[in-house]
Amino acid sequence: MKQKLILIDDEPKAGRLMERYLEDSYDCRIFQDPLAAMNYFNDHGADLVITDMQMPNLTGSEVLAQIRAVDKQIPVIVITAYSTVDNAIEVLRLGATDFIKKPFDIEELKITIDKALNVSRIKAENYRLKQRLKAREDQDDRYRMIGTGGNMQKVYDIIDKIADIRCNVIIEGESGTGKELVARAIHFQSQSADKPFIVIDCGALTDSLLQSELFGYEKGAFTGANKQKKGLLETASGGTLFLDEICNISDNMQTKLLRVVQEQQITRVGGLETIDIDVRFVVATNQPMDKMVQEGKFRHDLYHRLNVINIQVPPLRSRLEDLPLLTEALIKRFAKKYHRNIKGFDKASTKLLMSYHWPGNVRELSNIIERAVALSDDEILHLDAIPNAVDAPGQSTAEQIDADQPTLAELEKRYILKILAANNDNREQTAAILGINKSTLWRKLKEYDE
Repeated sequence: MKQKLILIDDEPKAGRLMERYLEDSYDCRIFQDPLAAMNYFNDHGADLVITDMQMPNLTGSEVLAQIRAVDKQIPVIVITAYSTVDNAIEVLRLGATDFIKKPFDIEELKITIDKALNVSRIKAENYRLKQRLKAREDQDDRYRMIGTGGNMQKVYDIIDKIADIRCNVIIEGESGTGKELVARAIHFQSQSADKPFIVIDCGALTDSLLQSELFGYEKGAFTGANKQKKGLLETASGGTLFLDEICNISDNMQTKLLRVVQEQQITRVGGLETIDIDVRFVVATNQPMDKMVQEGKFRHDLYHRLNVINIQVPPLRSRLEDLPLLTEALIKRFAKKYHRNIKGFDKASTKLLMSYHWPGNVRELSNIIERAVALSDDEILHLDAIPNAVDAPGQSTAEQIDADQPTLAELEKRYILKILAANNDNREQTAAILGINKSTLWRKLKEYDE
């Protein structure tokens, strides 16, 4: 595929001359109006831009400033009839890649273009290499996925096998197990590590908001759409889109998403133009998706498109052998954050943590340790640093709150209120431990009239 060049010159002859000599080697887009050129650049991008200096509507310096506000790396060559050393220094200071005077020699222009594109390619390759090396630096602590037990090793093995394969992935696991960390590891160990990694929480947005966020919209598409906006699918092109809690999307959105996954094309809300994208879909859910498909709650065709690879993230209670490592790493992280000199938990506290069943998984452990470190005055954390919500050894929360055999809804209510009380009515902390959105917690408490 030819590299795309945008050529901006208000003199028609100059544009035609450049196009005639460059079109065999490059995909050339010629503009006399710099405003039209910038609109095209914002929508479609380019590999290199050549701009005249003196033009109506926008000067070459203004074009350069607008490009640099969007992309710091793309090569920009400025051509002007007003060539002085001062002008050259000023344009280069503003971020131009090179500077050529009119009348220019076409062979000189070709050499300058090739040089600029080669430098840009080398920089991009170096950046990608650095990103991949950074992603592989620590095999035991991959993006805070800490653990050496067999259950986590299975997750690591799958990530290694699919690192350089741009296939879609479903990540399943309970809330708080670290599904987003798995998604990040997949992306940042891939060849697309330098490309966008976009996260969207499907459970936090209404259907209409999710659609406008994913697909973007054209100016005037609806009330309040005062300008064109790129969607996250467009922004993620070349990289990865991580859709968290995908089971929350409606049937209508499942249909729209299926078309995108199949065709790798989108149309903005209120638009007519079809836009090609190249997106790897990684999705996560805390519910078994195959069961949802069987119950008719999720489209089977979308499920099979996404379920090329399935990763099961184990709950913390099934990998308690990793808890000491997790605890040590989290203490170090929060001790550094809060400027505390914390060595660890005492033996009684460690025994209590090891006996707990961790319904909120690693997220709950992280919240408890952060609170303990933030409030501690000692080097060693004792039992009084652990919230009452953490059960005494040998006694689970369920045994404490279901003695009268309540319904599932009542059991959920009692557990939520127990965690809320243990966190002194702090709803943000409670939602984090429970692994639910704050809006979900607020709605449930409203139902309980609390």
